[in-house]
Amino acid sequence: METNGHHLPPGAPKAVFGEVVASMAEDRRASRHTLRRIGRLALNTWLVIHLTAIIAAPATVGPSSQSARKVWEIFSPYLQACYLNHGFHYFAPQPGSSHLVSWTATMADGSTKSGVFPNPEIQPRLLYHRHFMLSEFLGNADPELQQQVIRSYARNLCREHSAVSVSVSLVRHDLPTMERVRAGGTLEDGDLYEEQPLGMFRWDELQ
Repeated sequence: METNGHHLPPGAPKAVFGEVVASMAEDRRASRHTLRRIGRLALNTWLVIHLTAIIAAPATVGPSSQSARKVWEIFSPYLQACYLNHGFHYFAPQPGSSHLVSWTATMADGSTKSGVFPNPEIQPRLLYHRHFMLSEFLGNADPELQQQVIRSYARNLCREHSAVSVSVSLVRHDLPTMERVRAGGTLEDGDLYEEQPLGMFRWDELQ
C-alpha cells in the first residue's frame, strides 16, 4: 500500500498507518508554513519598494540632490507603470503655472454661451478635480498630441450644449511671487493670466 509517497507493507498495523498519516499532516503543515513565510517576505519586500518609490517621486522635484534623482531613476519604471509619478509639482516648493480651458459655444439661433473649466462651481469636488486634470493635460500635452486633444474637447462641448460651433482657448495662470503678495498682490490679478486661442471648431467637422 502507498500513501502519498509513503510505502506500507500489506497488513501493516493501524498504529503504523496512523504514524504515516500524522507524518503526512505534519508535512502539509510545514509546507503551508513555508508558503506563508514566503508570502510575508514577498509582501514586506514589495511594501519597502513601494514606500521608497513614493518617497522618491516628490524628492526629485527641484531643487533636488543628485542622489535623489539617481534613486528616482531606479524606481521610475515602477512609478510610471503604476501612475504614481504625478501631481507633486502642485505642492512643491516651486509649483508651476496652472491651466484653464476657456470656451464660447455658438448655437443654431446665433446665441452664444461661454464658460471655463475647471471652475469652483463644479460639484462634487471630485468632478472639479477631473476637469482640472483635463485642462492640465491639455496645457502639458506634446504639440503633436495637443491638436487631437483640443478637437476632442471641442466635440464634447458642442455635444453637451447642442452648439453648431465652439471656440476654445487655453489660459495659463501664473502664481504671484512672494514679494508681490507681500506688496498687496493676489492670486486673481489679471496680468497673471495669459490666454492662447486654440481655434474655432464646427460641429459638422468634428463628427
